[in-house]
Amino acid sequence: MDGQEEARGSTAQEPKSNLLGGSKVKRRTKKHENPGSDDRLEPQKQKTMKKEPARKSRTRNKEEKPDYYQSQIMDGKDGSMASQALKKEVPDGEKVKRRKRKDENIESDPDKKQKSKSKVSTKKVQKPDTDTATDTKPETEEFQNETYNTKKKIVKKPKNTKKVKEEEDVSETAPRPLHPSVGSHKFVGAHVSIQGGLWNAALEAKRIGAKAFGLFLRSQRSWNSKPLDEEVAEKFRRTCDDLGFGSRYILPHSPYLMNLGSPKPDVFQKSRAMLVEELNRCQKLGLTLYNIHPGSHIGEMPISKCLELIADGINCAHSQVPAVTVVLENMSCQGSTVGGRFEELRGIIDHINDKSRIGVCLDTCHAFAAGEVGCRLDRHENIGRGYIGVEGFRKVMNEPRFNEIPMILETPASSGFEDFSTEIDLLYSLCE
Repeated sequence: MDGQEEARGSTAQEPKSNLLGGSKVKRRTKKHENPGSDDRLEPQKQKTMKKEPARKSRTRNKEEKPDYYQSQIMDGKDGSMASQALKKEVPDGEKVKRRKRKDENIESDPDKKQKSKSKVSTKKVQKPDTDTATDTKPETEEFQNETYNTKKKIVKKPKNTKKVKEEEDVSETAPRPLHPSVGSHKFVGAHVSIQGGLWNAALEAKRIGAKAFGLFLRSQRSWNSKPLDEEVAEKFRRTCDDLGFGSRYILPHSPYLMNLGSPKPDVFQKSRAMLVEELNRCQKLGLTLYNIHPGSHIGEMPISKCLELIADGINCAHSQVPAVTVVLENMSCQGSTVGGRFEELRGIIDHINDKSRIGVCLDTCHAFAAGEVGCRLDRHENIGRGYIGVEGFRKVMNEPRFNEIPMILETPASSGFEDFSTEIDLLYSLCE
């Protein structure tokens, strides 16, 4: 029996000694064969003790599991020649039997043996984790459990992922850091998009650091529009209140199709009906201002007649919708438009019945093109890049008669001006 054990042991240990260091295993074997050792130990126990030092030298403490690299060798999955030789020379049944003896002799304490057996009985099969699994299998259940817990920690997602994402989304619409606009009597903003819902205009205005904003209340290039939903109107009002935008600093703009002075009957009637509908939208949204382009005579009627038609259309809308002020925007005198000259604006106002509900929007580009330059072309440019220049806007920003009114940017997106925030900051920096 002893001879058979020695022959089998030498066959199994030879590849391991080549990989782990043959001299080290040989020296420890001699230590256990010392004549002073206990000869009464059973041969199988002696064999276990020969293996024990190698196991202990590669573990963290006496109670922990066998070395992971050693388990790879015994499983024959590390790809080395030694492990392949071991796999060929040791039958499967013999290898399982040897592992069982090793697990049973991890410690000589019977209580710890029982503990180890209990863990074997409660063994759980863990599927390999695609993020952290390797090609090797842990030799003991304790090692498997530890590896399982480690994998769980690695792949475990934060519990507050959704919360973090919401905080990031909120931060995108959060107010910009304080700048010279704080305490200023100027309310600079921009014309912003309503894509995704009317309330998004207020969110975008806040994101760019605006204190006022303009918007379309519907498609600006269509006569038809679905009725304003009450839930949408309520959400818009609530958003504006929450972000601090008063109705006097919000300036909705009319669709470009509107022409209250058109000599064409169908366009004239559609324009009058559109103005009434738009003022009703303003009322539902809690807005008090509405900006329009006066209109065009398209070369088919006198300017004076065109001005009367425009005024009549406004009076008609006022009679149907209360509490909303119509604001006339000056034009650039391009083509047959009216309102490019201040006397034309005055001609419309003179025919308005309720003059407390009529106002004027001064477009700096239109005024410059119609008067100083005389090119009569509506060509907007970024602040400081056009003919007006930074110094021209410095005078605008320091003119007290422009205090407490909405100042709306309608400049193009271009290099260095991806959104309106840069120009808003620039304008406030000109305040003295």
